[in-house]
Amino acid sequence: MNLVNIIGQIEGDAQVTYTSKDGNAKLYKFVVRVPNLYKSKTGKNEDDLINVKAWSSAINDEFAWHDQAVVGIEARIHSSVNKESSNVFNEIIANRIMYLN
Repeated sequence: MNLVNIIGQIEGDAQVTYTSKDGNAKLYKFVVRVPNLYKSKTGKNEDDLINVKAWSSAINDEFAWHDQAVVGIEARIHSSVNKESSNVFNEIIANRIMYLN
């Protein structure tokens, strides 16, 4: 089962990267800052920055997705391979997003 749960803070405003021809479906892209419990070599806790994509069906209120909003995300990981260099890329595709603040 491919299921990921993330709680974090949106960095910057969510951007619409695609809109269907009828305008009913939109694809949003944003970054979520998630606290990391492990310390770096410098002794500081550094946050993870996670790229998230979400269709408008996963979002209750598109105006709530702004800079510094705290959200809970239920998602799946989507992997793709760059054919030229054989690099694997992972992205988070949200199934459901909850506004927490």
